[in-house]
Amino acid sequence: MGNKEQLSKKKDVVDRIARIEGQLRGIRSMIEEERACVDVITQISAIRQSISSLGVELLKDDDRCKHLGEAYIKALFKFN
Repeated sequence: MGNKEQLSKKKDVVDRIARIEGQLRGIRSMIEEERACVDVITQISAIRQSISSLGVELLKDDDRCKHLGEAYIKALFKFN
């Protein structure tokens, strides 16, 4: 992987983390505003999915983890 590609992937990861942080702040605001429980739970579910997909992408791109296989990596981040 070239340096330019690595920088692009790093920026993507940082941007995704920033979105997740924004979602978390949104949950705090929703709770402070006493929004409906279902709305808060929906947002929490979205954050869980965002974190899970970020984790899968990070592990797929890590040479130290490629031997695990994509199915195994996805199973690591499956929530019950």
